[in-house]
Amino acid sequence: MRMFLSTHINATQQAVFQTASDFPNAQSFIAAIDHVEMLEAATDGSPIGVGTRFRETRTMFGRQATETMEVTEYDPPRAYTLSANSHGMQYSCRVTVLEEQPGTGGGGCRLSYDFNATPTTLLARVTCPFMGIFMKRAMRKALDKDLVDIKGYIEAQDIEN
Repeated sequence: MRMFLSTHINATQQAVFQTASDFPNAQSFIAAIDHVEMLEAATDGSPIGVGTRFRETRTMFGRQATETMEVTEYDPPRAYTLSANSHGMQYSCRVTVLEEQPGTGGGGCRLSYDFNATPTTLLARVTCPFMGIFMKRAMRKALDKDLVDIKGYIEAQDIEN
């Protein structure tokens, strides 16, 4: 299952990337996130980067669900990738922040999610075709809401850098 979603945000690339990668505080600007527990810093010792691991608890389908996420790519202020393994699925989400009109200083940015879910177990491969349609719709709605929340937070704060 693959999905691509994006939104325009009236802010600098740096401001959008900084907010979108602020995992420790994500529950303060993404409504669906109930709690984030940081587990490991990046492999180079910085707080956020390749190797950063955290547990994210969300309310989905009326129940709390907790996933352990890892930053597998980190290229500030342009992109990062989060990966997780859960319930027989490998999940990855490449998050990119691109200037809409590079060099003009006033074009804002495009925040994009390239989400992919791949079954890794026999059970997941068997149930994926049946559950896929329902799950894809629910995941698209959840990811789109995250983008709306990030956009709203940044633009309401008038974050510049």
